[in-house]
Amino acid sequence: MWLRRANLPLLTLLSAVLTLSNGQQTATSPSIAFISPEQIRDIGEQVTLNCSIANVKNYIVGWQKSNRDQTKQNNIISLGVQLAVAEDRFRLNFTKENNAANYVLEIHDIVATDAGLYECQIQVNSTSKLTKTVELQVRHPPMLLENQHTNMLTKAEGEDAQLVCRAEGYPRPAITWRREYNAILPVGGQTFAGHELRLNGLRREDRGTYYCTADNGVGRPDTKALTLEVEFAPVIRVPRPKVAQALDYDIDVECVVQAFPAPAIAWYRGGKQIHNGGAYSIAQIGAPDDVTTSVVKIHSVASEHFGDYVCKASNKLGQAEARLNLFEQDVPNINYSGLKWTSGSTPTSSVMLGQLFIVTITLLLATLL
Repeated sequence: MWLRRANLPLLTLLSAVLTLSNGQQTATSPSIAFISPEQIRDIGEQVTLNCSIANVKNYIVGWQKSNRDQTKQNNIISLGVQLAVAEDRFRLNFTKENNAANYVLEIHDIVATDAGLYECQIQVNSTSKLTKTVELQVRHPPMLLENQHTNMLTKAEGEDAQLVCRAEGYPRPAITWRREYNAILPVGGQTFAGHELRLNGLRREDRGTYYCTADNGVGRPDTKALTLEVEFAPVIRVPRPKVAQALDYDIDVECVVQAFPAPAIAWYRGGKQIHNGGAYSIAQIGAPDDVTTSVVKIHSVASEHFGDYVCKASNKLGQAEARLNLFEQDVPNINYSGLKWTSGSTPTSSVMLGQLFIVTITLLLATLL
């Protein structure tokens, strides 16, 4: 019983000694008493980052920099009282009083790449350190990231497309989209806000140039152009489904094809393909909006040339065909710009005869009515 009572003061004394020992150890351990709050500067200005250490003793204190998006890539700025960078823009001021120290990092003539996280750290031992971080934001104009967007995008009609544009800058840039000539966007309206413009169920009318603009109110906006190509199967239009011409005169038959990629175009007569040479001359004439006009010139029309002609067009997305008819008439087709006269008659006499015939018929009809 006496031993049990005698142990009570001893345990109390041991507890007090341990508490005092832990308190002294905590009181003598280093700590970061203060670090500067977030700093925002313009390009060309300067900034001061202050890190105050309590109980610094002989511990090593340093500054290092990382980017918010790449925190694992650290760059040492200073170690102890020595700068680790060789740029004159960086300066380190060190003061110490009563076991408290200030490590003040100055950055002059700030550039955009100075933005990032600046970490003040105390190396406590080989396995642990104390850290506090201050962020430096640098106001600078927006810049679209080249590796984040492409200048050309090709999709098939009916597919979906995502036009992506990303930018850096501070403040964070706002991104808007528009079409060339401020045409209406497939999603509606003349502009769209957001880094990704999503187009569902593409139509051929959606193809063209789209502009991505990044703006944050600092400097000039940055703009890039993106061309969207929409692949589609051929569509054929025949301007003159029926064409008339007299014997021995030239005539053109034509079809207008719209397709992307560019189509292969062929003409057929009586189930056989027509080629350049002899009575036929074939020409393909390109135009904007993926339009090709295919023209077959028939020289000195003969009776075997009358009948149906088929224009066929194909690309990797499909094929189409259209039919037109060439028939005979007694009077030359004077509305045809490529009219050719035969050697047996002169232009003047043939034209006069044709015009006289038309005038005579017109007068006769007027008299009857």
